[in-house]
Amino acid sequence: MHHFSSTGIHIGDGPICHLHRRAANMLLNRYITTVFSPLFMRRFYHDLYRGLLAILILLPLTANATQIDTSSNSPVTPQVRVGLHGMLLFGSEYGLFASHLPMFHTPHNAQVVLQLSFDDPQINTAVINGLTLSAASGYPIWTIVPQQFDLSMLSPAHPNHINHLSVDIVKGHFERGGETQWKNQGLTVARVLVFNELDTQFELQKANNNTYLKVNNTPDDKVQFLVKRLTTRPDADHIVRLDNVGNNLPAEIVIPIDAAKLFNDEAQLRAALPDTAPKNTSLTTSSTKLKTTSPMTTVSRVYIELDELK
Repeated sequence: MHHFSSTGIHIGDGPICHLHRRAANMLLNRYITTVFSPLFMRRFYHDLYRGLLAILILLPLTANATQIDTSSNSPVTPQVRVGLHGMLLFGSEYGLFASHLPMFHTPHNAQVVLQLSFDDPQINTAVINGLTLSAASGYPIWTIVPQQFDLSMLSPAHPNHINHLSVDIVKGHFERGGETQWKNQGLTVARVLVFNELDTQFELQKANNNTYLKVNNTPDDKVQFLVKRLTTRPDADHIVRLDNVGNNLPAEIVIPIDAAKLFNDEAQLRAALPDTAPKNTSLTTSSTKLKTTSPMTTVSRVYIELDELK
């Protein structure tokens, strides 16, 4: 008769085979005792714990590496600029615009120029009439005061871009004695013409030229505006109005900086403008020669701010 031990070894029935069987069983028992001894089990669990701990430590590093690789194609998180962002309101019968009143510190460190319309048509017309009268009076400043919001969200590049605000409309400067005309009026942003983030550092090198950006509804508008592009501190927030514009203006006017000040005055800007008026026309009769001349484009100041941009 043949027996097969649990080890799978063939063992016979003789005395010698019986000894072999006992020896095999002893070896098997010793193996089992050794493998499942308390010391072995403690070492086993200790090594298992160390291995799991190493895996847990490496997992966050692997996840971070993946995020870094994939984020290279993602936009940089926009700076949050939550605050009370007052804006200069300007325009004419051709269109309404607003320019954020900037500073070289957060949350106001952005130059933003918008084209807008008020949701209420009657308010829209009343504002245009008010701006026209104020421009003729020599004090054209009107401002709007939105409820607190994140200015960065006006940027077209912002993932949560907004195009609607609720504002108070103020005749004059809202922080300098202006009088509120209407409260809580909705407005819709038609276009973001400028969104220029400002560097808050001191003593950055300035360019040799100022750049004034054209602001209008269409190139054929008889009333248009120039807005100085802000660069480094100190600077000047300068906006002028152009009346009797005849021909197309360039998109920007680049003019050497006046060494005596940070902006170019209205006379300097007028001298830098191309001839925007239509050419003179003549009407000849048998007795006289009549000459009709279109009025020259005039430049007048809408706003200048220096102290807040030092």
